[in-house]
Amino acid sequence: MALVLSTQFDFRKSYFLFAGIAGVNPHYATVGSVAIARYAVQVALQYEIDPRSLPQDWPTGYISYGRDYPLQYPSVLYGTEVFEVNENLRQAAFLLASKSSLKDQKGPQEYRSKYSGGGYRDTMATQAPSVVKCDIATSDVYYSGTKLAVAFENTTTLWTNGSGVYCMSAQEENATLEVMVRAAIEGLVDFARIILVRAGSNFDRPPPGLSDWEHLRRTDQNGFMIAIENLFNVGIGIVRGIVSDWNCTYQRGIEPTNYIGDIFGSLGEEPDFGFGSITEGKKISAGGYNLGLANVEMERRKAFGLRAILK
Repeated sequence: MALVLSTQFDFRKSYFLFAGIAGVNPHYATVGSVAIARYAVQVALQYEIDPRSLPQDWPTGYISYGRDYPLQYPSVLYGTEVFEVNENLRQAAFLLASKSSLKDQKGPQEYRSKYSGGGYRDTMATQAPSVVKCDIATSDVYYSGTKLAVAFENTTTLWTNGSGVYCMSAQEENATLEVMVRAAIEGLVDFARIILVRAGSNFDRPPPGLSDWEHLRRTDQNGFMIAIENLFNVGIGIVRGIVSDWNCTYQRGIEPTNYIGDIFGSLGEEPDFGFGSITEGKKISAGGYNLGLANVEMERRKAFGLRAILK
């Protein structure tokens, strides 16, 4: 936040490439693969019940705020649950990234081979690293294991109204994007110029024959170094592509044809996920003058009953 608030810089035409390592969903990518995302979903922003205390037929102990059961859309929103970035820019970045040479090593190859059986036979898990288009789940907790991964995969699908595909896990993405929304409201940055990149350094769930604990703490997937290398190779490819085509394309920007912004509609237009804009499709005024929005959100919650208001 300090960077975008600094008067020493003008970021209004700057592109922001947010990149980091991630846990990777073996159904959609593999260790060393690099994902270009459209959505970032804060999947752990929910109630949580210890799974040992759950009814036997419950798939997870995570329950959306304001709700009573798993896999219901949250009726209480903080505003950082889902962010969506420019799909047209994402496609341009994907094409640039796809030209990059990706590294691989023997260690990750050996661990990938463990996914050749079970439910992963026809997935990306055992293949060489590649550049893919899929989305990011964020959580402050470093989670690992099949049940948690499946729960957050389902959360991603639900919260994006079926559009998001969870393939990478992260910790800080939604916090960073909230900063960018606030900066965009103040006219300091262009939210349409954000690119989200993640490289898989480890699988988010174990292969057949290993427990969740063994997978997390008793094996070495050897994916960190190739994730870092591939993140750099892809990132520098995108940066060079933007710089080389600056005058013809990127200086004026690539206009989005999809919704961009947060779940509240803070930057204007109607989100294609959630319950719609709380700003009537208008951008929030700079300087924090839309002080009635808290009341609008509370009124919206009333439709879900007293429990939604009290959280």
